[in-house]
Amino acid sequence: MNIFLDTISAKNALILFDEKRNILDTHFFDVRLNESTLLIEEFDAFLKKNNVTYTDLENIIVVNGPGSFTGVRTTVLLVNTINFVLKKNITTLTYFDLFEKYPIVKTSSKRDCFIKMTRESEIEIIQNEDLKEKFKDTKTIYWDIVLEYIETIRDVDYEKIIKNISFQNQKIAEAFYLKKPNIS
Repeated sequence: MNIFLDTISAKNALILFDEKRNILDTHFFDVRLNESTLLIEEFDAFLKKNNVTYTDLENIIVVNGPGSFTGVRTTVLLVNTINFVLKKNITTLTYFDLFEKYPIVKTSSKRDCFIKMTRESEIEIIQNEDLKEKFKDTKTIYWDIVLEYIETIRDVDYEKIIKNISFQNQKIAEAFYLKKPNIS
């Protein structure tokens, strides 16, 4: 049995799938800003609902950031704790790995956001007030920024990700952070 955990996207997701990569159950939830309180409860309840124990899990796929410091740390800590006790296989994906089309914009704070223009490009940090200029010739962006003249695509195709994922067999999940420059 395999489980996919995403607490970075606007719709948090737990997805249980078998060795043939057939999705057995999906649970969308929202623990943002309460990850340290609610995440373990959501994870446990999802496993119980599906009559799955922690020992039944073979692979844990986790979106490891970027996101809120507490949210990313709590999610990675949960996965690493399961692995420490039960020696499971971990695969990490960044938020930007969830999409095939670009540009991708991810809210960082009330002041700025992360942008990845192409699969190969570096992740940029841009002030929110500069978004309109940055995307003046763009018709579509992906995920959680809404600009009045641009179509925003918000759905992640988890089924496609699960079908195509290469298990990494990592022994530890590292949190993926982007350090913001100090602006004076």
